[in-house]
Amino acid sequence: MEIDQLFEKFESTTQLDLKLNFKKFFFDSGLSAKDAGLITLACAESVNCSPLIQFATEHLRSAGSTNDEIQEARDAAAIMGVMNMYYRFRHYVEKEAYQKPAGLRMNVMARPVNGKLNFESMALAISILNGCQNCIQSHEKSLLESGMTEERIHDLARLASVIKGLEVSFRQLEKSTRAAAA
Repeated sequence: MEIDQLFEKFESTTQLDLKLNFKKFFFDSGLSAKDAGLITLACAESVNCSPLIQFATEHLRSAGSTNDEIQEARDAAAIMGVMNMYYRFRHYVEKEAYQKPAGLRMNVMARPVNGKLNFESMALAISILNGCQNCIQSHEKSLLESGMTEERIHDLARLASVIKGLEVSFRQLEKSTRAAAA
């Protein structure tokens, strides 16, 4: 799927802004083509945005990503969903009784197929979408310690944020298409 096909039904000012923002942070930011594809796929899976899932998967395949690399981006959405919800619970409740090891298995984080830096990037982007303060701070710190620049982290955060807006726009388009067909 080409980028223009992805956005062919976008007409409103907001939709066009989202399209331009996505293109900017997907193609023209400090993120590599593979990194942008992985972040987009992980975030799209996290917000269940089928058009972006399809686009990112095809982009990654055309860039030579393996099935295992693509699956790991999908898995990142699942495991970070679990972790973000749990740590948000702990953050909101702030009771001593809950400040103990989570006891949740997350082996995918131990030896990531895409490398630690890429997995941390996906984890940060998903944590931004899920609004988990503790996870955002932890992953941002890890990325900085690994040598990632604040500007690249900022690009990653902007890409994740745009993906959330796109999810809403694609959902609205789907609803209006169904209503017009009825």
